[in-house]
Amino acid sequence: MRKPTPIWLAVLLIAAGFGLAPSGFSPLRSAFAAQQQPERKEVKVWVNTKSGVYHCPGSRWYGKTKQGKYMGECQAQKEGYRPAYGKPCGSDCR
Repeated sequence: MRKPTPIWLAVLLIAAGFGLAPSGFSPLRSAFAAQQQPERKEVKVWVNTKSGVYHCPGSRWYGKTKQGKYMGECQAQKEGYRPAYGKPCGSDCR
């Protein structure tokens, strides 16, 4: 039998290390996954505070009603405002 080389010993130690780690655990993958979380898409809407309706960007009444304010669509829905014409703007509200 020939004498093991340092490279083979390193490979065996690395393989043994992976065998001892809990299944599915990869510290490197976990670190990158935390950094690369997909950002939630949220559209900024114009809320007509008098009527309780919000308008999407590019629509006729966006930013043009007498009483209103800008906010995220998800926040507008949480506060009880409803989309104009029953059509949400497409935010990723969860």
